[in-house]
Amino acid sequence: MKWIKIRSLKHKIIMVFSVITVILIILQVGFFQHWVSAIILRQSEAYFQETVRQIGKQVDLQHTIIDTNARVIRNNQVIKNYLKDLKQHTINYQIAKYQIARQIVRLPNLDKMENIYIFPVGYAPMNLFYTDAIFQIDPETQRFIHDHENRDSRSDGVIWTVKPTTHQLSMMLLIYDGSELLGLLQIDLNDTFQNQLDDVKLGKQGSVFLLNQGQILFAKDRELINRNESALDRLSGSGTVASYQLNDQGWKLIGIVPSIEIRNQVNQVNKIILLMELFVFACIFLFALVILRMILKPLKQIMRGMESIEQGRLDVIMDKSKHDEFSVIIRHFNDMAERVNRLIKTVYYQQLTYRKAEVINLQSKLNPHFLYNTLDMIYWMTVVKDEEEIGDAIISLSNILRYSISHQNEFVPVAEDIEQLENYLKIQRMRFENKLAYQVQIDPEIVDIKIPKLLIQPLVENAIKYAFQQMLLGGTITIRGYASGDELLFEVVDNGVGMPSEKVEALLATFENKSQPSGLGIRLVQQRIRYLFGEEYGLSIQSEMGQGTTITLKLRRDAGIQQAELWKDEALQA
Repeated sequence: MKWIKIRSLKHKIIMVFSVITVILIILQVGFFQHWVSAIILRQSEAYFQETVRQIGKQVDLQHTIIDTNARVIRNNQVIKNYLKDLKQHTINYQIAKYQIARQIVRLPNLDKMENIYIFPVGYAPMNLFYTDAIFQIDPETQRFIHDHENRDSRSDGVIWTVKPTTHQLSMMLLIYDGSELLGLLQIDLNDTFQNQLDDVKLGKQGSVFLLNQGQILFAKDRELINRNESALDRLSGSGTVASYQLNDQGWKLIGIVPSIEIRNQVNQVNKIILLMELFVFACIFLFALVILRMILKPLKQIMRGMESIEQGRLDVIMDKSKHDEFSVIIRHFNDMAERVNRLIKTVYYQQLTYRKAEVINLQSKLNPHFLYNTLDMIYWMTVVKDEEEIGDAIISLSNILRYSISHQNEFVPVAEDIEQLENYLKIQRMRFENKLAYQVQIDPEIVDIKIPKLLIQPLVENAIKYAFQQMLLGGTITIRGYASGDELLFEVVDNGVGMPSEKVEALLATFENKSQPSGLGIRLVQQRIRYLFGEEYGLSIQSEMGQGTTITLKLRRDAGIQQAELWKDEALQA
């Protein structure tokens, strides 16, 4: 496949810039985005890990406060004494409950606690600080107390549970006095603790989970509460997992962010980067167009100037208002064009002077034989006859001499030049004793168009000289003039002896050879036409032996007036 040729410098630069832009975008999509994605993934994982760690510290702090308050209640000796007296039946239940409640309400940092109950051994539950009162101990709690009451060793650990219906988080501690079990302390946390975890944001779809000894204590999806940690495997398998181990209580905080959210963040960042790159490329592209305009505008101006010179308009002057390298080139171009214009004008004036001299020389070269014969004819007519033809001949000759010698108007209307041509033909017809006939057929449309003076007469003289050498039977010359489009045509047709094609070609060849003396009149006519109107105008010859010859003169119709004025101006300057 052949490459498309691009000749415009602007299009070449834009194409190169576009190719480079496409390559950079491909590299960005294939390599840079992958690299950025890896960085974003690492940073996202680090961010989520740090977020879970900070949340874990807050949960750990709240857990410590709650645990401290619970242990303060359990280790309060006054409470123990009342519970011991109650167990030994030495104190009234209500009095003991009242005294224990007084001890509890004095404690600080109870804002995270919803309910505080004590289940004395052998007695009904004590509602000490509560929203929901309990009047009977549930069988499971009763069984729990009974199991530990019969043990020889005491259990000081904290038991965390989540109520299945309300999902309320509760803690239970056994109260001992020495090794004697006195009762069970139960503290229910309020919604503040869970609400804080519910408000945690890990991206848009991430979640945190609170576990104790592998059991889920908190999850936004409440169906996961009280289930084993293995229930999170399905979620963690398709996302980023961050965990934080709380201090020496067996609690662990796990944060899980779906992988699709990480990918969305990566895609969003990549889109932003891509849009920024496209914006930068657009700015660079506009900048390149501005630079191209700054470069190509003066370059196009120089090209237009060169085209003007190529078309012959040498008076072109380009603007050089700016002050840069192009202004220097334009200044030199203007100087060059001005010098070329002066040189061409100088050569033109020299050639014009030379051509004028040739024309004047041609016009001044009236055929001596013609003058001698005419004077001789006048002489014999005067002797033999006393007729008016003598006067006509003298007037015609006078007009011809005056018309030929005058140099004031080098371009004349067609009618004027044809009139002088008829004077010439009248004299020639008298010379050949009326054996010469002529016809003049000029289109009235062209009679006022100006043509170079004495342009047709040399052609007629050439026909009389060569076509009617014997003149035994006489001859006829027809002069036609008409317009064809933008061209002005004159035909000189004779019925003379004619010429073979070889002679016609040889005659045409002499038009280009100035050293040839033959055919001087017709050759100068050809040179005058080429000089005044251009190479596409001039003479053409058609001839056949015994059939006559036709010489066609082709001029430019609309150039006569301009050339005449130019000739006149140059003549005045000369």
